[in-house]
Amino acid sequence: MNLISFLNTPFPRPAKSKKNLLWVFLVGLGGSIFILLYNPFGIRNDTRVWYVDLVILGIGALFVLSVLFMEWFIPSVYPRLFRKWTLGKALLWYALLIVVLGANNFLYKNIWGGFGEFTWHEFFLVLLRTLGVGIVVTFFVLGIWQYFNRNRIAKLSSRETYRVTTQQGKTIDLNLNDIFYISSDDNYVDVHYRSADKRKKIVLRSSLKNIESQIVNPLSPISRCHRRYLINTEYFIIENSNLRSMTVTLRGYDDLLPVSKQYARAIKKKLSTHP
Repeated sequence: MNLISFLNTPFPRPAKSKKNLLWVFLVGLGGSIFILLYNPFGIRNDTRVWYVDLVILGIGALFVLSVLFMEWFIPSVYPRLFRKWTLGKALLWYALLIVVLGANNFLYKNIWGGFGEFTWHEFFLVLLRTLGVGIVVTFFVLGIWQYFNRNRIAKLSSRETYRVTTQQGKTIDLNLNDIFYISSDDNYVDVHYRSADKRKKIVLRSSLKNIESQIVNPLSPISRCHRRYLINTEYFIIENSNLRSMTVTLRGYDDLLPVSKQYARAIKKKLSTHP
């Protein structure tokens, strides 16, 4: 999997749930208590005045408000920005979130300090440092999370509805989980799919390569098996395989499709052998 394909893999957005809201609140509260107890980064109450402790607790509240603004408010106002969420978009978004948190904390500290040590130069340096740290941290954290949850993300990808555009500009919504296979016939493609437990077919004026570029990704159940066919590997089994040729059949039907040599190894890894 190359870097571009890796970054374009589907990635789940966090749900707007009470559970996630509680987690955000607990992280913010826990962070504030940690600062009060262990005084990291030189943050401590040397005055022993009680309300300074409240100011330090406000760091946690600022964290909660910042996350709610980025993760709840903005997606509600601009939902189109968050459609077809991918790992690449998640990396940029969470790096930006870390920058926002860093900027807010920097401004919060200077507000209570009367802006006595504030300079725009230092402010932008803070933004650049937090952006760099944010990209590195989110890349490794989200990459590791995706690796251990790749089966879950693959299922997410198969349930996702893709808006496909033909070469004439016509658009159609396709749910990958409903597609059996797609065949090419010169300048047209036949999409074989299920709807309400019935098998159906639609014809689109498009090349197979154009459709492939819009619905096939490293975690998609759709794979090319031949220059004329894309198949959903969830619905096919190997009918015949030898050194010279390979064919696959659609479960529960008589559709028998050829597999080219160049795709045979990848298809074998995804399909079970016909009993």
